[in-house]
Amino acid sequence: MARVLVLGVNPFEDLPGYQLLGLLKRGEHEVVAADDSSVAIAILKRLGTRIEMLPHPSEDPQMFTALVGALCREHRIDVLLPGTDAHLYALASCLGDDPDLALRCPSLTWLHAASLFTKPMLQSWLTKAGATPERWTFDDEDDASRFADESRYPIVVKGFRKGAVKCDDPLEATVARRAILRNPANQGPGGGVYAEAFIDGEEHSLFVLCGAHGERLVTFGFRKLATTQLGTTVAAVVEDSPPSGTMLEALLADVTGPTAFEIEWRRDGAAREWLFEVNVRFPSWIGSLAAYGSAVLEDYIQRVLDPGAAARSSLPAPINGTIFYRVPQSGFLSVEETFGSPPFGKAQGAASTGKMLWRSTAPHMFRAK
Repeated sequence: MARVLVLGVNPFEDLPGYQLLGLLKRGEHEVVAADDSSVAIAILKRLGTRIEMLPHPSEDPQMFTALVGALCREHRIDVLLPGTDAHLYALASCLGDDPDLALRCPSLTWLHAASLFTKPMLQSWLTKAGATPERWTFDDEDDASRFADESRYPIVVKGFRKGAVKCDDPLEATVARRAILRNPANQGPGGGVYAEAFIDGEEHSLFVLCGAHGERLVTFGFRKLATTQLGTTVAAVVEDSPPSGTMLEALLADVTGPTAFEIEWRRDGAAREWLFEVNVRFPSWIGSLAAYGSAVLEDYIQRVLDPGAAARSSLPAPINGTIFYRVPQSGFLSVEETFGSPPFGKAQGAASTGKMLWRSTAPHMFRAK
């Protein structure tokens, strides 16, 4: 049994950390969570989750890193799971202040060594594996008009840590820039937005779990059927056809510890493949994989505990053609009805409170077909 710290578990947002928390509830590990939302903490504490308050990493990355290190020592944490890019980049950029964090989250070592602290930095790293869309700075709103003068629309306006919106003209780009900058993840040191050439075509994802020396342990791919405006996957079909021209081994050669990452890519009308994003963490859709997702997460935890461990056999991945999707719901439910099903189990004492919550306060339910 491991002691695991999960960062970023707000149930009001679609965060990878919250999905990881749900998967961990299936196992026997001792789990501690941390978040910057007092409302999220109050709800999760009410449901029996061990959870601590941390400031958002954008406020002061060094202070955030110091507090995470203190939590790890206080709770004798074995495995650290950053739930968002903001958490991951802050810890990687400040790893020199607390090198022991890399023992609990090995990807921090090579991210720190290569100075990969933002999405555009990681996209530049991604060019080792294949073609990526052209990117431009978007430092002020005048740039939105400049993009029109240079005939660059449509573009995608992206946050350095979170958020992406397709825009067809300067007005849409200006509005998107303002909205993305309001997100705390894109504020503070290293924050901001940039613009990227829009690639029209089917959108795919490739998830890879690799071992201590970059060896592939798990590969899982799918084609997206539906996403939110910000790019979150809400429906997808499993497929065993990774991008054919991708030099994945060039990326894995840089990996120096157990690492989970997701490559998002598109195939355009001319059949050319474009790698437009890489996330060096578990993705938010990992919770939709249920038992298989739990097995993949367990593989990762065991590798962090013992990088030289013999290969374990995970559960078989969902077969090609399997569709997984999220079903939004509306209406009123009691606390117990809202949180009484997995991953949380029955909410102790909830029935006696008589309080009601919107069903949508819980993340969208996952269904596999």
